[in-house]
Amino acid sequence: MFVALMCHAPIVVPAVGGARSALCLATTRAMREVALRAAGQLPERVVLLSPHSPRQRRQFAAWPGRHLGDLGDFQAPEVRVDLPDAPEVATSLGLGPVEGRRLDHGAMVPLSFLWEAGWRGPTAILALPWDEVDSDALGRGLAALPGHTVVIASGDMSHRLQPGAPAGFHPNAHRFDDAFVEALRRDDWAAALGAEARALAAEDVVQSTRVAMVAAGAPMWSEVLSYEAPFGVGYTEAILRDPAPPLYAIARYVATRYLHGFPIPGRLGGPPSQGVFVTLRRRGELRGCIGHVEARHASLWDEVADVTLAAIRDPRFPPLSAPELTEIDWEVSLLDPPQRIAGTRDLDPHRYGVIVSLGSRRGLLLPGIAGIDDPHQQVALARRKAGIAPRGAVNLERFTVTKVAQP
Repeated sequence: MFVALMCHAPIVVPAVGGARSALCLATTRAMREVALRAAGQLPERVVLLSPHSPRQRRQFAAWPGRHLGDLGDFQAPEVRVDLPDAPEVATSLGLGPVEGRRLDHGAMVPLSFLWEAGWRGPTAILALPWDEVDSDALGRGLAALPGHTVVIASGDMSHRLQPGAPAGFHPNAHRFDDAFVEALRRDDWAAALGAEARALAAEDVVQSTRVAMVAAGAPMWSEVLSYEAPFGVGYTEAILRDPAPPLYAIARYVATRYLHGFPIPGRLGGPPSQGVFVTLRRRGELRGCIGHVEARHASLWDEVADVTLAAIRDPRFPPLSAPELTEIDWEVSLLDPPQRIAGTRDLDPHRYGVIVSLGSRRGLLLPGIAGIDDPHQQVALARRKAGIAPRGAVNLERFTVTKVAQP
């Protein structure tokens, strides 16, 4: 089961936000990442919990039939979805139908990102009740559905963060957002659900998130991807559970927990290991790149973790700091076994990386580095990295890589 939290502010959809989208770029990027990771799971179904779907007093409900909707109410009718229902969800959970005609923005905004990511499969859209009923049974029911399910909690944080905010301004409303997000970062779900100042915040995130957390059972590769509040409402995107995280997310997870002083699991697991490099870029500029040509750990995820902790302390740069994390783009390169070659005629810097060695000295360059277009230039730079003279015989090896980069 994959479980995540997505905001539902229409303005984070570029077609709606227009020029104002520049103020919430991190949120939009995080929404796209969640959607890509969810769709990439190839689940049997997506279940979305919307706090803005028409509610009954004390019962959860499900939108029936095919799910057709758009963001025409927000001047973006071209942003549309057309998704089949997942009727087994309502049947298994004993849910009645939602009495509504038009999908609400609490459903449409997350679904628009899922649609953009290529999702076209069965989808259940659930409405929350008005009263604070026991939602744990619904979460357990979602967890018990057969096959692989994606659960998305739709919700926004405080609506009172600045003068002119949708629910008016309260000077202490930010305390809810601060406590909720910090608790998510610590994997303290109980503290997130019980975050202080909830009554002041005018939030609509706790109820849907609680159901999602119960469905998830416990954090698994959980991350807060983004928090912003540019328009007086807080937007949080978070992964709560991902059984198969992409490698860039593993690197980011390890770095984030290390720099915030949170524990990192001793053994992470994953498939068999191989050579790995982790590359950090900040605002497009290299911020660190270190790796292992040959695997030093049995499992790939442990290999990535080890390399990440070295890359954030790459001696060519100052050690990475926690405040920089929001500006870092992560890339993990998996190295295929190197092959000995006779000379530069067997190289292509766009396709192959190179290893230049002489005795105990060895220099490596990954393929596809901007500005390196000539094999002779590639070898010269690798020599320089290794401290090998620019002329003279050396051993040359080439290798290919598979790159997994943060979207």
